[in-house]
This record gives sequence, structure tokens and C-alpha cells, in this order.
Amino acid sequence: MSTKGTSGISRRAAASSTTAALALLAPALLGGCAEAKPDLGRFYDQRIRWAACTGQDRPRNTEGDAAAGMQCAKLTVPVDYAEPAQGTIKIALARFHRQQNDKGSVVTNFGGPGASGVDSLPGFREHGSRLAPGYDLVSFDPRGVGRSSPLRCGDEAAEDRLERELVENAPAPGDAADDVAGAKEYAAACHRDNGPVIDHVGTLDTARDLDVLRQALGEQKLHYFGISYGTRLGATYAGRFPDRTGRMVLDAVDTLDLPAERDGRALARASQQALDAFAADCAARAGCALGTTADQVRGTIEAETDRLTAAPVRMPGGKDFTAPDLRNAIWAALLSRSFWPQLEQGLARLVRSGDPEILAGFNQGMDSVLEGGGTEALIAVNCQDDPVRPADPARVTAEERKRLTAEYPYFAPMVGGLAATCAGWPAGTGFIRGIDRPRGPEILAIGTRIDPATPYEWAEETARKLGATLVTYDSVGHGANGSPCVAKKITAFYASGTLPPEGTTCPADEPTG
Repeated sequence: MSTKGTSGISRRAAASSTTAALALLAPALLGGCAEAKPDLGRFYDQRIRWAACTGQDRPRNTEGDAAAGMQCAKLTVPVDYAEPAQGTIKIALARFHRQQNDKGSVVTNFGGPGASGVDSLPGFREHGSRLAPGYDLVSFDPRGVGRSSPLRCGDEAAEDRLERELVENAPAPGDAADDVAGAKEYAAACHRDNGPVIDHVGTLDTARDLDVLRQALGEQKLHYFGISYGTRLGATYAGRFPDRTGRMVLDAVDTLDLPAERDGRALARASQQALDAFAADCAARAGCALGTTADQVRGTIEAETDRLTAAPVRMPGGKDFTAPDLRNAIWAALLSRSFWPQLEQGLARLVRSGDPEILAGFNQGMDSVLEGGGTEALIAVNCQDDPVRPADPARVTAEERKRLTAEYPYFAPMVGGLAATCAGWPAGTGFIRGIDRPRGPEILAIGTRIDPATPYEWAEETARKLGATLVTYDSVGHGANGSPCVAKKITAFYASGTLPPEGTTCPADEPTG
């Protein structure tokens, strides 16, 4: 998942979901690794000690025996690669080892920023083994997340208050100023509640960790699979270490250089396209509980949103289900066509009886992905990756909200505050925006035609910047590797380095898992 701000869309975009972005000033890069060897040798010379996952190393929320046989380990890396003597942190690793491994390892990142790779790997095991037969599957908790020095930024009440401020549809300049003030308050809490690591959790730092991991795995080149935000991480690694980049697959490709306000427009547009596709799909089926035309389905959704705006529904446990909660749930369900029947059922139950339980489940699923410092890392990483700070973020936020409300009124409240989210954070690195066709890497990029989390236009522009081969999945959703057609292209690439012809399109087909 990719997430470009602290709006509801980004807070719950774990699938790279979407989208939204934030963090801190990146440290100066060292030169090549050969020059840095005297300082970084002890990190590059370490070997991984794999063992059965026990205690807190075990993945959360894993059903059945999905994690059986998974091994865990720790990797030691410097907090600051420019000053490696100033302290270290431990990066949590996990892998599924193949006894008949003849290919090496594929390192995975499943999105965020802020998602735990250790927790996500068991669910990817079966499908990943089909995508990359003959490889070990390896993942990790990025710095600042999960078991890798998780960030903390104030208490939960402060976090919830910031979210309410940033998702409220408030185009008036005074309200935008409140958003900026809230973002600055949150930034101050992040710097107050964390040690030096808060300044070193950006994607460039994590890319450096990936290179230490590559060496510790005994690999000359890094073979990699990234989804959503994981594509930004992969692109950054390819830009920083092009001669050490092996077979790299990037699915649901993130942007490398759009300013936050343009991100908001792209996200709102793609989200509206996905909602329109859901409405048309529902209306075309006999028995759609929400309407017989796409306009009627959208009207039902808008009416329920208005009703919740006027009177939120009290849920068991005492928490209200609000209009922003409904928008977030709908957006989360649009990430996969497989969720659409459940979305229809949840909306129908809300209409009939005022029961939001099914819809609330989408939000709970998204929130669970960002447990353990994930929300904090989402903000910190995205800000550290963004070198641009508006001179007047309140004015830009107010103007963008007005524009989005006029163009994409349903999703405008979710993305209208993106320009405010990095207020209070130092300007980040310009390295990622400067990536320009690195020589050497072979990269397979995949973009879905309508993707509410990482819009298709991002896949096009990032593929150009990387010189990657782009495959288009002609469907709706976030991530295309479950498509049999797309999966076949990925497997061929990992097996022999064979890339499909430029311009290849895969039709909308049923996912394999």
C-alpha cells in the first residue's frame, strides 16, 4: 500500500494502500559502498542466524498453519549511515526457506509505509511460491515499524484527534489552519517521543538496510518484489544501487515525485472511477440491493453518508460509526473486486437496519495492518521522502479542498488535507524525485487501469523514470499479481529474466489468490 498523508484514505490504505505521505530530513548519502567499507564493514560482514519464530517474533493475526516453518532473525544496521558509530538498531527478518533453493532469495515489501513484512509474509507464502519458484521468500519490518524500533508519537487520543481534523470536509481557511496546527503538534510529539531513529526512517535509509540484507543473504544482487509503497522502496534501491539490483517486480506502482496536492487529485479521481465501476457492476446484476442504475447506487451511498453526517451510529463498545468511517470503508473495499459483494451486503444492511458492522470490518482490517508504529512510520517516512513544503500550507490546503470538492466531492474529504500533513517536519530528501533511468536494473512494473490507491498514471510515470517494462492490468483494484495473466509474466521473469513486450496488457480475469 502506499499512503500519501494522514487522511482517512492514507491512514487505512494498507493494501499502499493508497496513498498519503510524510517524515524528516534524510541523512547525507555516503559515496559507493567500496568507499564506505571501512566504516560499514561490520554491518556488511554479518551473517544471519535464522531460527524458528518464537515469542514476539511470531507473526500476528496468522490463521491456521500459515506460519509453520517460518524462520526469524535480526539484522543489525546503523541508525545513521553517515555516522555509523552513533548507534545501531535491529531489523526484524522472516523467511520461508526452500530445501531445493536454486535461485537465491526474493525480498518482499508489501506496502505502507508502515506495514509489517513479518506479519504479512505468511499470507503471501503460497502465492509467492508460485510467483517465484525456486527462491526463498524473505521479508522484514522496516525501521520504525513493528519489531524494528517502532515509532511512537503521542497517545492514541492525540492521533485520533489529528485524523478527525484531517478528514473533515472543511474548505474554510480557518479550518485548514487548524489542520496545519494539528500536524505540527503531531510532528512535535514524534520528535519528543522517539530517539535519533526518528530522523532516519525514510525510504533512503531503508534502501540502505536492504543492501546490508542483500549482502547478509549472500546475494550479489537483490531480487525483489514490492507492492504499493514497496514499489517506491524498490525504485529507490534501484536508483541508489543499480549495479546490485537483480530481478525486480513492482506491482501497484507508487509515485516518485508528485507534490501532495497533486497526489490528492490523482487519488480522488482514481477513487471516484473505482466507485463508479462498483456502482455500475452492482446495478448490472439482478438483485442489487442498492439500486437498478449506477446513479441510484451512488445516490444510495451519498444518502447514507449524509445520514451519518447528521447522526453517527453508536456501535457495540460505545464507538460511533461516522461519515468518514463510511468513506474509509468504501474506499478500502474498492481495493479488490473480491470485496465488492461484501461491500454491497454491508451497505444494504446499513440502509435497512442502520447496522454498520460489516463496513466497520473493512476499517478494522486496514487499521490492523498499521499496528506497531505503522501510522507513525507512514507519516514520518512520507515526509522524509518529500522535499517540498508549501510556503503557506493552510492556504494551499484550503484551495485544494475547494477544488477537490468541486471535482470529486465524495472523496475530497479524504485527501483534501494532504498539503498540511508534513507541516512541522523538515523538508525531506530530493534523491527519490531525481531518479532517472538507472543503468543496469531489469524491472517489471505492473499498473492496474483503475487503482484507487496508486493511480495508473503513477505506474506510467514511474516506469518511465526507471526505464522499466510496464504491464497494464485492465481491471479495477490495488495490486494485480493475483491475475493469472500477470502472475505468468512475473513467474517467467523470476525464472529466466524474460520480460514481456512493452505495451503488454492483461485482461480482467479472476484472481488466483
